[in-house]
Amino acid sequence: MNHLASASDFQRLNNAVLSNLNKITNNTNDLDVLVQKLGTQEDSEPLRDRYLRLQNDTKTLIQNTNHTLEEIRKIPIKTEADERQKQSLIQNLTKTYTTKIAHFQEIQRVGARKEKESLERARSVSYRRQSVNNGSGFDNHAYTDNQYQDQVVIPMEQDVDMQALRERGDQLQQLERNIVEVNELFKDVHNLVHEQGEIIDNIENNIVAADNHVVTATGQLKQAVTYQSAARRKKIILILIAIIILVIIGLVLGLYFGLKK
Repeated sequence: MNHLASASDFQRLNNAVLSNLNKITNNTNDLDVLVQKLGTQEDSEPLRDRYLRLQNDTKTLIQNTNHTLEEIRKIPIKTEADERQKQSLIQNLTKTYTTKIAHFQEIQRVGARKEKESLERARSVSYRRQSVNNGSGFDNHAYTDNQYQDQVVIPMEQDVDMQALRERGDQLQQLERNIVEVNELFKDVHNLVHEQGEIIDNIENNIVAADNHVVTATGQLKQAVTYQSAARRKKIILILIAIIILVIIGLVLGLYFGLKK
């Protein structure tokens, strides 16, 4: 893969992550509004359906984002400087990402708690109603037509209520599974952040080591130049001494032969 292809892939994947982060933020804000309505007069089946759907959609976005971040991490970079820049960008992305996941998780927990409380209240009402119906103690033949109609209608409503309660129980289990799954995804992101930190530290250590090598090499070069200069000066001094000695010898010989004549 050439450098341009790597840069193009990085930009494409980076844009995909940023887009997902924006969607996660929007979904979390919408979920926050829906959570405030759970267990209130504004609560409804369509609201709960939308709440569950948004949770599932957000979980899918988180899964996709994790995968994209892993793809970015594996993109080959030729130079150490570019690699350091890439790792730094990934680290910044993942930090922003973990903050958004943490907010989503908080909304998840609040929503699950409110749904559980609402479901327990609904079950309590349903069980009390069923107890009243089963333990009325009246003779069925003493009922008026209206009472008979009530006796027929209430069990039918009770059946519907029990079915709805079962469905809500299933939804609560799904919400709790989502919490567990998102928590695992969050751990994966946390591990990625930790790995990126180690990679950046290693790169920085390599840069420091390279700087140290440069400093050492520069020092050695200066030392070599110093040694070379000292050797050159020593050589010049020795030559000068040799010349002086030769001159002295020449003078002595000249004086000797001059006196001899």
